[in-house]
Parts: sequence; C-alpha cells; structure tokens
Amino acid sequence: MMIHTTHNSSSYFSSVAQLLESLHCDESQSISQAADLLAKQIQNDRLVYVFGVGGHSVIGCEEFFWRAGGLCHISPIFDVSLNLSGGGVKSTKLERVPGVGDKIVQAASVADGDILIITSIYGMNAATIDAALQAKRCGAKIIAITSIDHARKTPEDFPARHPSKINLFEVADVTIDNHVPYGDTIVRIAGVQQTMGAVSTILVSACVQWLVMETASRVSALGLEVPVWQSANTIGGDERNQRYLDRFVPRIKAL
Repeated sequence: MMIHTTHNSSSYFSSVAQLLESLHCDESQSISQAADLLAKQIQNDRLVYVFGVGGHSVIGCEEFFWRAGGLCHISPIFDVSLNLSGGGVKSTKLERVPGVGDKIVQAASVADGDILIITSIYGMNAATIDAALQAKRCGAKIIAITSIDHARKTPEDFPARHPSKINLFEVADVTIDNHVPYGDTIVRIAGVQQTMGAVSTILVSACVQWLVMETASRVSALGLEVPVWQSANTIGGDERNQRYLDRFVPRIKAL
C-alpha cells in the first residue's frame, strides 16, 4: 500500500476502500475454509475460542464476542495483563515474553478437537506464537487473522519475535490475511514525521464480520438454528438474548 501525503481525509478513506476491496477479492477462499470449520463446531454445539493476544489485536477478539449480530458460540480468551487496559507499555513488553501465550491457552482449557481463532495484527510476537504452538500441541485447529505482509517484512532478529522466528501464518491451519500493510499507518501529514491513519481495526473487523456471516449462512443451510446475539439497546434485545444467556453463561467464562 502506497503512503499518501495529504492535508485532508480523502486519501485515507480512498485507501481504506481500496484495501477493503483487495481483502474481499483475495480472501474469499480462506474465509470459506474458516467458515466451514466454524460451522461444523456450531453444528456439534461446540464453543469456538478466540484469542487477541495483546495491544490492539484484542479488538479483533472483542469484535467476535457479545456483539450485535455475533455468534453466541464464541468464547474469548481475555487476559488483563496483555490488554491495553492493564497498561500499554506492560502489554507490549509481556507479549514479547516467551512462555506467556501458551500458559494463557492452557488456562482456557483449549483441547483436542477445538478451534482457536488468533487475531494477531502482525502475527509474529512471542505470545502469539506460543499460543498457537500450544493449541497445536493440544490437538486444536488454528484460524489466524493476521498480516502476512507485516510478518514477512519484519526482520528475524526483531526483539518482539518468538525465539523460533516463525510467523503465525506458518503455524495456522487456515490464515485470513487481514491486508494490514507493514506498520499499519498509510498517510503522511505534512510536518509530521510519523505516518498516521491506522487501518488495522477496520480491516480486522471486516474479516471478523465476513467470517461470522459466512459461518451463519452455512449453519442455516443445514436447517439448524443459528444462535446470534441481538443488540441489548434495541427493543426485545434483552428478552431475545436471555434464552441464549441461559444456555451459554454456564459454558463461556467471559459472559
């Protein structure tokens, strides 16, 4: 993605539109493969685990969970020590420490036959790779939503990398490339040294919503009910959601 120099918002919006179109054109096969896996889990009434690791990658995990139009079978793995709410600098430092991500996955009881979706924007830090490797050891399948471009352009000796130097897309069973360009930001403002206009949240959210809808379509095609949350801020939302809460609260810790 070309970095644009601008004094207004037009180039940012046009660039985001181009990235979304590229995402839609390139990732249909990966989305289809991932949706097939999720639909099978829901058909068998099994939970789908999602881990956003740390920093802003957590937003991808949150986008899956307790969302209007979201699948009820989603069980997010939240860890306050890695979230920005627990401290931005601490989050960055901890996601670089080997031996953290695997412990979090272990604590979530991810097991054989499960699916773990990892929403790691850059897909190469230590906590991300440890989480993925632990899930594989448990016999779980991994769906990655990550930037292949950023991971490939990150030097092997970069301090955030896992000791193995491998990337998330090399471990995952299915990789949805979020199309986030190296460094995330795409606009250069005159007089400002650092580029601005991050795009990762928009692109990752698009991946999540696309995957959720494709999954629901497959489950519905099987003649099954698709448990989906309604916004609690709409008429009838509380009542509709309550029957799903009765069913899923005992199974999903984050609820």
